[in-house]
Amino acid sequence: MKAKILIADDDRNLSEVLKGILRRLEHRVKICDDAVEAVRLLTEEEWNLLICDARMWQRTRGKGDFLQIAVSRNVPVAVTVTYGTQPLAEDALASGAFVSVMKPFRADEVIRATEAGLALSKEMASNAQAEQASALEETSQEEGSERHLGYFIGESPRMNALYEQISKIASMDLTVLIRGESGTGKELVARAIHENSPRANRPFIAVNCAALSDQLLESELFGYVKGAFTGAFHNKEGLFQAANGGTLFLDEIGSVSVNTQQVLLRVLEDHQVRQVGGTESVTVNTRVVAATNENMEKRIEEGKFRLDLFHRLSVFPVIVPPLRERREDIPLLASYFLHQKECEAVFTPEAMRILCAFDWPGNVRQLENAVLRLIALLPEGAQSIGVELLPDEFKQPPKEPVQPKTVAEPKVDTSLSLKAYLRQCERNYMRQVLENCNGDKEAAARSLGISLATFYRKYDGE
Repeated sequence: MKAKILIADDDRNLSEVLKGILRRLEHRVKICDDAVEAVRLLTEEEWNLLICDARMWQRTRGKGDFLQIAVSRNVPVAVTVTYGTQPLAEDALASGAFVSVMKPFRADEVIRATEAGLALSKEMASNAQAEQASALEETSQEEGSERHLGYFIGESPRMNALYEQISKIASMDLTVLIRGESGTGKELVARAIHENSPRANRPFIAVNCAALSDQLLESELFGYVKGAFTGAFHNKEGLFQAANGGTLFLDEIGSVSVNTQQVLLRVLEDHQVRQVGGTESVTVNTRVVAATNENMEKRIEEGKFRLDLFHRLSVFPVIVPPLRERREDIPLLASYFLHQKECEAVFTPEAMRILCAFDWPGNVRQLENAVLRLIALLPEGAQSIGVELLPDEFKQPPKEPVQPKTVAEPKVDTSLSLKAYLRQCERNYMRQVLENCNGDKEAAARSLGISLATFYRKYDGE
């Protein structure tokens, strides 16, 4: 399991050592040496594991406690201690950490702790999904809001049209391309298609194409044979084979390299995969559902995505609407997120009006994170969430569209020859670049892509 790991430690040198160990395992790692920043990262981003220093955590206990925030968001926590801070390990374990690791680090201990943490993360994610489904069902029963297709809350016309579309294509064994902005719930759409299809009892496997290098993505999708490359010590089945009979969800398909696109197109056309380094092809019966938040037409125009693969993937395109285009669903979603955390407070009418007016560039994911922050800020025993608790960014009035300024056409001296006019334009441009470079002619020449001698000749006149 390739994971996203946050290291919270103000000892930069040790953090770099730890990062090096984890990066060799091909995990994505971020170092944070500030407790406030750790809180922000844990609140705004998804993580599979937090590794935090005991002393740094102790300074935040009771206020901005990032260990507690991680635990509340189902992120496993490994706490690092020295011989002098060992007593803190017991406190951290009592507060929700699952293991303590002694400094200075030993690679084998770090690897064991990481593997245990990622196994726990997978289990917690599975439990959270089950709890979410249960809570959503309870919410639907208590508040009368219907849970659509097992995954969605929303009664807007755009969402009802989406439900109808998913219901139709679920039973059709077609390749689907889901398009929508980040945070709109494209993976939920993919899961709903799978769960409502004849393949529901077979595997659903998701892979984030942007998180893997070109070579690693190919080996993950198609598998490899022993000796295919350095580190290939045994044969490995690819995800197309693992999802045989079920659905393979290719998230962020727009980031796939052109070389991998060619291989992927062949698999979609003949339903056969050949492992990296292998010579034999294996027939697979895997439905592909892909998703992207990119402008695919632009990527095709730039030569970064194959037109034939785009057409093959988008046999049935699905558009997931952004939250700003279904504002009537915001109260339902916000109430659901409150109920999910067993928060009995409700939004005041004015606070809800502000939430509904906000554009939500991060869509449903941003709304969920905002509600979680509000719950954390809510005074103990409070029964309502008012305007005073909302971040200032939500209270700003919508920005007026900027009107382009009308620029008057410059007057041209028509007595000049074309050559003289072009020379004048060239010198004016060179003068502007020179001003931007603070009079440094060498820098200006580099910026213009010409030699210094050419700069002098053109700028001073031939």
